[in-house]
Amino acid sequence: MDILDELELVSAEHRQEVENEYKAQKNYDEAIVTSASENSKKLVYVTFYTHSDKKIVQMYLSEKHALEQISEKVAELLPTIQWRVFSGKFGNSLKTIHVLRFSGTQSQADFEFTSSHQVCNSIKRTPICKFYYLLVRLERLHPVRFDDQEANCDECHQKIFGHRYKCTECADFDICQKCEAKSLHPEHAMLRIVRKGTTRIPNYITSNAPRYVFPSVY
Repeated sequence: MDILDELELVSAEHRQEVENEYKAQKNYDEAIVTSASENSKKLVYVTFYTHSDKKIVQMYLSEKHALEQISEKVAELLPTIQWRVFSGKFGNSLKTIHVLRFSGTQSQADFEFTSSHQVCNSIKRTPICKFYYLLVRLERLHPVRFDDQEANCDECHQKIFGHRYKCTECADFDICQKCEAKSLHPEHAMLRIVRKGTTRIPNYITSNAPRYVFPSVY
């Protein structure tokens, strides 16, 4: 690791300033407010990155509000999408950032931030220039679909989105719009459910079905 590697962690507009500070042998601790009060803040260069892009921002992070601060900054930098914020990590060098897809099985070093304490504990200091930095990996937060019927099609075995067709005779049999259009399960009449809470389901249908099929009516 050399000074050029470290400067990769600094936003472009601040690199010359950081390098000048280093060359002048100034103590970076002067830039840190070390007060024990809850308003104490630390100058940190934060790298926000996704699987395809990264942005480096200079921030003053508070011990009490660090998570809120980085969440607000993410919303400011990438306002059209909601994001989950994770700790980030490097690859074999400082220039290579690990990009991992969320699967619930990442190593302990790659976790979702849920508190300001976690954020502050993830802040690191470079050995040469002595500035603080933080890596934040962003994962897109997938919105809940309002047409999610919370059921799978018993013909194609895919999750049902849109209209759900419930058999009026079978205790637990549903098909999706595509399969209904193919006239599958023609031996029984089907009840069309547009959306949970919108379509009124007759009592004889719910009473004939197991509790897990229509849990909201019990």
